[in-house]
Amino acid sequence: MPKLKILEINKELSIEPGIPILIGASLQGINFGFVCGGNAACGTCTIVVKEGGENLSPRNSKEAFLAKAMMLNDDQRLGCQTEMGSGDLTVSIPALGRPPSPFSLPFPR
Repeated sequence: MPKLKILEINKELSIEPGIPILIGASLQGINFGFVCGGNAACGTCTIVVKEGGENLSPRNSKEAFLAKAMMLNDDQRLGCQTEMGSGDLTVSIPALGRPPSPFSLPFPR
């Protein structure tokens, strides 16, 4: 099974080909956020492909539309739409390097 290496947390995950990276990581306890429910509408799940990009399929129409609107580079993909390919992949996930939003913390009672 292909491996996804996430640089910010120095962790490797096994994800089956065809599974969106956001879903595969979330199922293994790595949540890097999305505001739109994984519908390619917000860009908060953007990943940066460092190695193995040749193993990924081209952007689907949803991802292509948002990538154009956000002016993403070819190495920047949406984790909600980018499916794991048949080979290993190394990525940077900028959301994992950001401090948590104050809105994600429990509210005082």
